[in-house]
Amino acid sequence: ALPSKEFPLGLLQMSTKITNEPPAGLKAGLLRSYTTMVDQDKLERIDGKTEGAMWRKLLWALCFLHSVVQERRKFGPLGWCIPYEFNQGDQYACVTFLEKHLYNGPISWPTVRYMVCDVQYGGKITDSLDRRLFSLYTAAWVTPDTLVDGFTFQPPQPLAKIPKNFQYAVPDLENVEAYRAFCRTFPEIDSPEVLGLHPNADLTFRQKSARTLLAIVGDTQPKGGGGGGGGPSR
Repeated sequence: ALPSKEFPLGLLQMSTKITNEPPAGLKAGLLRSYTTMVDQDKLERIDGKTEGAMWRKLLWALCFLHSVVQERRKFGPLGWCIPYEFNQGDQYACVTFLEKHLYNGPISWPTVRYMVCDVQYGGKITDSLDRRLFSLYTAAWVTPDTLVDGFTFQPPQPLAKIPKNFQYAVPDLENVEAYRAFCRTFPEIDSPEVLGLHPNADLTFRQKSARTLLAIVGDTQPKGGGGGGGGPSR
């Protein structure tokens, strides 16, 4: 940016730099989506009983997918081969496309999957294995099955118990506050199997976090020097 007389350079140098990190956990991620991007007006964009229910369920599926792909980053190479910078702009572009697509007539599932997987998010994906992984997400979660009552995002037979036996279902609610209340019922710690990972991935993440924390604590400790002589202090 060019210098500006209205904003002195010295003020910028003294300012505190703040970064906007994505929220941690599916609970925080979905709450953020249904607080900053989805409001009551957004829920009511599509008219009709059947079309409106389809819109609300697919909107939830896209928000859930966005939280999942961001949450996988904390697992390092187990989550993504390359840590991509997915952000709310990608999510907003997918939601806007879905809204306009439903306005134009019956939904075309291959078109929606292509726009989400290969165009919006896929435009940042450079690794072939990561692209295969994302295509599996859309093939499983952006389908007519998502609209069926009782559909859940968790595996049919999880290897480990899901915290609180929670059901990651697709709600069909007509009030945005009801969606936010449902988000608040999510477990504080999500099972890695909901993200498509083995339960041991969480153990690997916790060990890495503990080592990082201990290393930071060690770096903050004062560096002691050698013992001095018994001369008088000044």
